[in-house]
Amino acid sequence: MPHKDPEVRRARDRERFARRTAERRAAGLCPKCGKQPPEPDRSICQPCAERARAAGRARDARLRAAGKPRRNKEKTRAYERKRVRRQTAKRAARGVCTKCGTNPAEASRRLCESCAEKRREADRRRYANAKAAGFKYGGKNIESKRRSARVATRKRREARAEAGVCSRCGSRPPVEGGATCRPCRETRQEAERELYAARRAARLCTRCSGPTTDLGSRCARCAVLEAERGRPGRKNARSRERYWERRAAGRCTDCNAPSHGASRCEACARRSYERSDFFRGIPVWDPSFTVIELATGEARGPFDTEAEAVAELAFAGLSFDEVEIVNDAPVTARFAAWV
Repeated sequence: MPHKDPEVRRARDRERFARRTAERRAAGLCPKCGKQPPEPDRSICQPCAERARAAGRARDARLRAAGKPRRNKEKTRAYERKRVRRQTAKRAARGVCTKCGTNPAEASRRLCESCAEKRREADRRRYANAKAAGFKYGGKNIESKRRSARVATRKRREARAEAGVCSRCGSRPPVEGGATCRPCRETRQEAERELYAARRAARLCTRCSGPTTDLGSRCARCAVLEAERGRPGRKNARSRERYWERRAAGRCTDCNAPSHGASRCEACARRSYERSDFFRGIPVWDPSFTVIELATGEARGPFDTEAEAVAELAFAGLSFDEVEIVNDAPVTARFAAWV
């Protein structure tokens, strides 16, 4: 006798259906009819599968005739994702290709050789089409692709460092104290020099390619960062090394032009001389101040600043009428010194 409450009836029917399905599956029978075993890699038998397919085609035809969507797209998409995950996990546990489910997977891979080559060819074709259309990374998400590329690059660099080979090519040993071999280092330095020259010619920051406020090689932000993170010892060592390399080659130590045995070429030597004290005059040094008592002629000081001289007056209990504050700055210094 059916139960009066429809909700209770539905709950009992679901429990009965689940119990019957579990019993039939435990007995190795089709959970739908319970008369014969299911098909290989399927959950129901052949006759039940045919009836289910026919019912599905009829239902789709009725929906199509009524102008309604065949299925709920979101629900279907969620179901397909779960089904594919279950299928992939089962095939991976069996050690077969997760794509075709028949051939054994390659070593340390999840696909067989045939499926892997098909996927690579499809990826190459999609990447070429996206590149021709002006999209980066084959039309994929740029941030996620760059993030994964950085992770892969870091792992590859760490593995090559542990193996004691060049972190760039992975075939030759690195130079002493470095991470890359000499050919790779020279290639990278040549590319950096070309990029530096191009940005300098365009009056851009040689570090971030941003606009510069003056004729310098760095923008304001990069100049501050470089000053905070700079390593003067390494820079000075490289400057000395470059100096002696150019001296041994008979080239200018400033611009690398031929110098005919001298340390600088004619243009660099002239510029260095015009910047020196012999050409521009004696620099103006900060004056010192001396306090002289008018009554005794005693001199106090010298002091580096005028404020220190005034503080000496307060300490000695003297007034400005009792002393004279003089400095040693020459009157003609502004005519013969730096400007």
